[in-house]
Amino acid sequence: MCYRPANTVTIVKCLECGAFNKPTNENCSKCGADLNESRKAADQAAAPAAGAPKEISLTPQGLDGAPKAPGAPVAPKAPGAPKPPTN
Repeated sequence: MCYRPANTVTIVKCLECGAFNKPTNENCSKCGADLNESRKAADQAAAPAAGAPKEISLTPQGLDGAPKAPGAPVAPKAPGAPKPPTN
């Protein structure tokens, strides 16, 4: 099985003209722009956001006005006992 780290860049997109370049190129093969800025922008976009993780709540929020689920249907009444015969 082949393992490739997630931060490996296979191509570099030029910020000036949008051309795709090899990761070994220092300058864009199409317009000649410096690709170091493109690499920095790609690294910043791939970096996780700084700061502490956001706390999550286990209680539902924002559901105060939501309609309630319907209740269980009412069971039919049991039939009454048979009436004794009259003589």
